[in-house]
Formats: sequence, structure tokens, C-alpha cells
Amino acid sequence: MVIFKGTNFRSVGIIVDYLPKIAKAKKKINTYQVEGRNGFLSIDTGAYEPFSLTLECHCSDTADLNGIKDLLDGYGTLSFDNETEYTAIVNSQIPFEQVQMFKRFQVTFLINPVRQDIAATTLNLLGIATFEIASYTNVYPTLTITCSGDVSVTINNQTFYLYDTSGTYTLDCKNKVIIDSNNNNASSIMQYDFPYFVAGQNTIGTSGTITTLSASYKNTYF
Repeated sequence: MVIFKGTNFRSVGIIVDYLPKIAKAKKKINTYQVEGRNGFLSIDTGAYEPFSLTLECHCSDTADLNGIKDLLDGYGTLSFDNETEYTAIVNSQIPFEQVQMFKRFQVTFLINPVRQDIAATTLNLLGIATFEIASYTNVYPTLTITCSGDVSVTINNQTFYLYDTSGTYTLDCKNKVIIDSNNNNASSIMQYDFPYFVAGQNTIGTSGTITTLSASYKNTYF
């Protein structure tokens, strides 16, 4: 199964003949040669390099060539199991005249190394002191908070404040924006930075009048 930009390859008539095994991405490690020193010095950046993946495909007799042209273009999500997804771009030129004649072609994706769940996990954070995240990287959640007056939330010793609140607010921690219940931008009520979750155990504390506090997030994998 290959799903790109939410479209299953088979729905436009693409049959995948060969899909290489997907190995763990290569770490970004900077190496340096030092005069008079044997070997090298290395610094682990903690990040991973993108990788390429080439699929060998053919078209069915009922393939929608225009649909294939539209699909195999640009940037989008890429899934091989319909449970997790990467972000990727089509990184090859596809000769569609030959595709029309011979029905066979290759498509190469350049893939960001971290994949994440397609379905988000929702967690109730009110009234707890710790919670566990089964993720390989830091996670930037969407927080939903119903509160009034001045309130604060502390996650992993990082505190943010919301002032003069009244109602329900959605905090998009990835894009750093707050939307109120009327779908208006309410980012001005916040002091300090948006929080994030770390892989493993996290701590949380609150102050002020908060009646609901929940998080929606997607676990990440290599």
C-alpha cells in the first residue's frame, strides 16, 4: 500500500511492483580533521538526514494518466501502512509519454526522516502530575484549555501564562498560534513560549481557574 497526499496509488491505477526496504535514517554527524591528530573528531548534531526511495511501478489498463500526473507532483504526506506517514517530495522526472506507451515507470521520493502517526492521540492533562509520551522526538501538541481569569501551565519546568481569559482556547504549539472559541486569533493573551512534550516522562502543573485541559499530538518514529 502506498498513499501519497491522501490518495492511494491504486485508486488512480498505479501498481507498485517493487518497494525497497526502508532503513533507519542516517544521523547527521559532523566530522573534523585536526592537524597533528590521528583520525577525526565528530559532533553528533542529534538530527537525521533525509533519504531517497525509488518505487518501480506500472499502470493498470484503466489508469487515470491525468490523475497520476497530478498526484506525482510536489510535496505531501507519504504512507506505506496507512497508520504512520512521512512528509516527502517527488524527486524525479517522470516521462509520461513513455508511461503512456509502455505503462512502466519509476518514481523517486525524497523523504524527511521522521514519520508520525496519522491519527492523533488525545490526552486529558487536568489533575495529573506526570504523563508518558511514546515518541522518539519532541512533540509539539495542540492544547485545548477552558479557563477564566489569569492562568498558568507548567510543562517540564517551562511555564506559560494566559491573561484575562474567558472560555475555551486552542493552542497550536507547532505553529505558535492561539484561537478562541469564536475562531479569532487570541495569541496576544499569552506570555512566554509555547510548550512541547519530550519523549518519555513529562511533568505538568497548573494554577488559576482551569476547568478542562487536553492535548492532541502525534507520536513520532524513525
